[in-house]
Amino acid sequence: MPYITKGLLKDFYLPDYADGSTVNLLASIIRSRGGKSPHKNLKGLDTRRLREARNVIYLVVDGLGVTQLERFLNMGKGKQFFAKHPWTTISSVFPATTAAAVTTFATGASPAEHAVLSWYLNLHDLGVVTMILPAITRTGSPLAREEFDLHAYLDLPSYIDSVKGRRGLISYEDIPQSRYSRAGTRWTDRMAARTLQGLERQIMAFVRKRGKKMAYAYWPEYDSNCHEHGVTHRKTDRHLRQIDESLARLVRKLQGTDTRLFVLADHGLIDAPVAQRIDLGAVPGFYGCLATITSGDARSVSCFVRPGRVKAFKEIVNRKLGHACVCTPGEVLLAMNAFGPGKPHKALANRAGDFFLMARPGYAFTATLPGWEPRFHVAYHGGMSADEVLVPLYSVQC
Repeated sequence: MPYITKGLLKDFYLPDYADGSTVNLLASIIRSRGGKSPHKNLKGLDTRRLREARNVIYLVVDGLGVTQLERFLNMGKGKQFFAKHPWTTISSVFPATTAAAVTTFATGASPAEHAVLSWYLNLHDLGVVTMILPAITRTGSPLAREEFDLHAYLDLPSYIDSVKGRRGLISYEDIPQSRYSRAGTRWTDRMAARTLQGLERQIMAFVRKRGKKMAYAYWPEYDSNCHEHGVTHRKTDRHLRQIDESLARLVRKLQGTDTRLFVLADHGLIDAPVAQRIDLGAVPGFYGCLATITSGDARSVSCFVRPGRVKAFKEIVNRKLGHACVCTPGEVLLAMNAFGPGKPHKALANRAGDFFLMARPGYAFTATLPGWEPRFHVAYHGGMSADEVLVPLYSVQC
């Protein structure tokens, strides 16, 4: 993974978009099913054998970074699946956050191409900052009325759509039928599960369907546990143990089906101590410099600054927040292709923002709306640390 050795972002990390990221894995999978992608294949993956497999399933455990997996294994845990099978390290995308990463998993496009950069996304031409995955605004109201064509508006490029055979989305609760999911790839099969056992059943039901096919399976609850309890909490470890048991059961059930099962993650997380969780709304003068509320995530905050307040914004950040973050112009991240390869989405530059607050190790931000109480998690993601960007990749032939 590229390590930045100079400039504003010295000591941060970029994804390895050349041939070592989730973008490259998706390119390999799409080509193996007869589809097309402009991106390079994942280095070290036997694409010939992948093409021969009847089924390809990539199962994403939200939030399971390499650092967290290694800690789990070093404690002697994960013996049923995680410690039993070999794995390698690849990088996620930037920002290393669910919205950007799962949109790549659901389309094969890089964040530069799909421009879904963060949980909080500024849709400047609609005049609203949204929580894009549930398709609601920061205050909880619907993003737009039902007749609004979100598919046409987001204009997400999908290389998965070029796959001619079955393309399955197997996900949690209402995600497969959500407004956002229906705005992207035209999946031939959409299947939902509420439990790990249910996820196993749905994967097996999909595998038994006729013909060569591929499916994207997604489990979000490990990430939820990390946010709520922290990456080292016993409740988080207990759920990871349950995932380990579920994956072992799935591998046993898949034996003889000619299925290539990939298990990986969208990002990792890091804990932020209470003293290092910062509410930007409590920083004197900060909101007064903004054209709209911040977007982005807790460890990569996107700021849209009023032209006449740029100098004041920089002074406030340097004086009040310099210990916690590196303030980076959005145009710098665009110029270094931090959002990945490919033809940039028409909305990319406007959604990226004027400045990014890139959190230093152990720090996290929130931006409390007026009239609301501050809300913090224990663990966070979205930044450019190795803990967030590096994810494990298992490849099991069944």
